[in-house]
Amino acid sequence: MLAHALAWTVLGLIVLTTVVPVRAKYPLMAMANIDSVVPFGLLGFLFVMAYPEDRRITALVCIVAAAASESLALILPEKCLRIERAILKVLATVGGLLLGALFMECTLQAW
Repeated sequence: MLAHALAWTVLGLIVLTTVVPVRAKYPLMAMANIDSVVPFGLLGFLFVMAYPEDRRITALVCIVAAAASESLALILPEKCLRIERAILKVLATVGGLLLGALFMECTLQAW
């Protein structure tokens, strides 16, 4: 139950930070691309933990969310679409999904 709440909270925070104007974001996060890698990797990891029986649908939802977060720049003012950031977000999400799946397999074998 905790994994469900955390996964949806992270997704909500990603959506919230996507629509926040660029000037309002913390400046160091934008410089280090932390805002691209960590939340999306965490998103993939937490969704695999929350929904281990639906991995394909979970992966599809997470990857679409990652691509949509950068695609929103097309309709939001003061944002610019950057393909390299979209690819980075999708790769971070896939990495989180893979780490989550590996973690789940390791915990199942340990029991």
